[in-house]
Amino acid sequence: MKFIIPENKVFYIAVYDIADEKRLPKVLKIFRKYMNWVQNSAFEGELNSKQFHALVNELLGVIKKDQDSIIFYHAEEQKHIGKKVVGIEKNEITKFF
Repeated sequence: MKFIIPENKVFYIAVYDIADEKRLPKVLKIFRKYMNWVQNSAFEGELNSKQFHALVNELLGVIKKDQDSIIFYHAEEQKHIGKKVVGIEKNEITKFF
Protein backbone atom coordinates (compact mmCIF):
# COMPACT_ATOMS: atom_id res chain seq x y z
CA MET A 1 0.00 0.00 0.00
CA LYS A 2 1.52 3.33 -1.05
CA PHE A 3 0.63 6.68 0.45
CA ILE A 4 1.85 10.15 -0.39
CA ILE A 5 2.36 11.71 3.03
CA PRO A 6 3.57 15.23 3.78
CA GLU A 7 6.44 15.54 6.28
CA ASN A 8 4.61 18.05 8.50
CA LYS A 9 1.82 17.11 10.84
CA VAL A 10 -1.44 16.55 9.02
CA PHE A 11 -4.95 16.43 10.44
CA TYR A 12 -6.61 13.06 9.77
CA ILE A 13 -10.12 11.75 10.14
CA ALA A 14 -10.30 7.97 10.09
CA VAL A 15 -13.45 5.92 9.68
CA TYR A 16 -13.47 2.17 9.65
CA ASP A 17 -15.68 -0.83 9.09
CA ILE A 18 -14.30 -4.05 10.55
CA ALA A 19 -16.16 -7.20 9.53
CA ASP A 20 -15.12 -9.47 12.41
CA GLU A 21 -15.93 -8.55 16.03
CA LYS A 22 -12.72 -10.26 17.18
CA ARG A 23 -10.55 -7.82 15.20
CA LEU A 24 -12.55 -4.74 16.22
CA PRO A 25 -11.07 -4.27 19.75
CA LYS A 26 -7.56 -4.65 18.35
CA VAL A 27 -8.22 -1.98 15.72
CA LEU A 28 -9.77 0.31 18.34
CA LYS A 29 -6.75 -0.11 20.63
CA ILE A 30 -4.34 0.75 17.81
CA PHE A 31 -6.29 3.85 16.82
CA ARG A 32 -6.40 5.06 20.44
CA LYS A 33 -2.60 5.01 20.56
CA TYR A 34 -2.41 7.60 17.79
CA MET A 35 -5.71 9.48 17.44
CA ASN A 36 -8.71 10.80 19.37
CA TRP A 37 -11.93 8.81 19.46
CA VAL A 38 -14.88 10.94 18.33
CA GLN A 39 -17.64 8.38 17.95
CA ASN A 40 -18.22 4.77 16.96
CA SER A 41 -15.82 3.83 14.18
CA ALA A 42 -14.39 7.34 13.84
CA PHE A 43 -11.16 8.93 15.05
CA GLU A 44 -9.43 12.23 14.38
CA GLY A 45 -6.06 13.72 15.14
CA GLU A 46 -2.81 15.25 13.92
CA LEU A 47 -0.05 12.88 12.91
CA ASN A 48 3.34 13.35 11.33
CA SER A 49 4.42 11.00 8.55
CA LYS A 50 6.27 8.65 10.91
CA GLN A 51 3.22 8.33 13.17
CA PHE A 52 0.91 7.81 10.20
CA HIS A 53 3.13 5.06 8.76
CA ALA A 54 3.33 3.36 12.17
CA LEU A 55 -0.46 3.52 12.55
CA VAL A 56 -1.10 2.07 9.09
CA ASN A 57 1.49 -0.67 9.55
CA GLU A 58 -0.05 -1.72 12.86
CA LEU A 59 -3.52 -1.72 11.34
CA LEU A 60 -2.35 -3.80 8.37
CA GLY A 61 -1.12 -6.39 10.86
CA VAL A 62 -4.64 -6.80 12.25
CA ILE A 63 -7.19 -6.16 9.49
CA LYS A 64 -8.09 -8.40 6.59
CA LYS A 65 -7.86 -6.27 3.47
CA ASP A 66 -10.46 -8.37 1.66
CA GLN A 67 -13.04 -7.94 4.47
CA ASP A 68 -12.32 -4.69 6.36
CA SER A 69 -12.22 -1.05 5.28
CA ILE A 70 -10.41 1.95 6.74
CA ILE A 71 -10.66 5.39 5.14
CA PHE A 72 -8.36 8.30 6.05
CA TYR A 73 -9.45 11.83 5.14
CA HIS A 74 -6.74 14.43 5.59
CA ALA A 75 -6.05 18.15 5.48
CA GLU A 76 -2.92 20.18 6.03
CA GLU A 77 -4.57 21.94 8.97
CA GLN A 78 -7.66 21.17 11.02
CA LYS A 79 -8.99 24.67 10.39
CA HIS A 80 -9.56 23.71 6.75
CA ILE A 81 -12.17 21.14 7.73
CA GLY A 82 -15.59 22.29 8.84
CA LYS A 83 -17.34 20.22 11.46
CA LYS A 84 -20.99 20.25 12.40
CA VAL A 85 -22.48 17.84 14.90
CA VAL A 86 -26.16 16.98 14.65
CA GLY A 87 -27.44 15.43 17.88
CA ILE A 88 -25.15 14.79 20.81
CA GLU A 89 -21.39 14.98 20.57
CA LYS A 90 -20.38 11.56 21.81
CA ASN A 91 -16.96 12.41 23.15
CA GLU A 92 -14.88 15.44 23.88
CA ILE A 93 -11.46 15.29 22.35
CA THR A 94 -9.26 13.00 24.40
CA LYS A 95 -6.03 11.26 23.71
CA PHE A 96 -4.86 8.01 25.18
CA PHE A 97 -1.20 7.10 25.35
